[in-house]
Amino acid sequence: VINTKVTQITANSTRSSATSFADDLDFGSFTPSTTNSIVLIQATALFDGTNSSSYQYYKWVINGSEFLSTGDSTPIASHIQYNIHTNNNIGVIPSTIMTSVTNTDGSAITVKCQGKVNTGTLYINRSANANEAGCPSTCIWTEIAT
Repeated sequence: VINTKVTQITANSTRSSATSFADDLDFGSFTPSTTNSIVLIQATALFDGTNSSSYQYYKWVINGSEFLSTGDSTPIASHIQYNIHTNNNIGVIPSTIMTSVTNTDGSAITVKCQGKVNTGTLYINRSANANEAGCPSTCIWTEIAT
């Protein structure tokens, strides 16, 4: 291990009419200390939506590129969660990523998590009912020698 950085976003917030993706959690950037290494990225983000029949979408963006699977079709999100009006509709589940970036020039590596809902308000780092659940969103960069 050559270098590490942890960015934690502790504040909870909301975004109303959040039916389009936006940079809701911007973890900033990590600049490798060498020009030839691998940077491991581990991150988690927490979103929730309005309490009745709501979809929450997460889209991770690494260095400006969407972190999505490839194949027969390209998904619109990295993770989707659905809450329905049953069991007190508390179903807040964080989205996590684990990936690596091969560093060849020492350029800064950016990490963001974009969110949206199908209707209503997006709740960031908390459940829609603020006293039910919530946690910081965190990104860890670990630079290792090759």
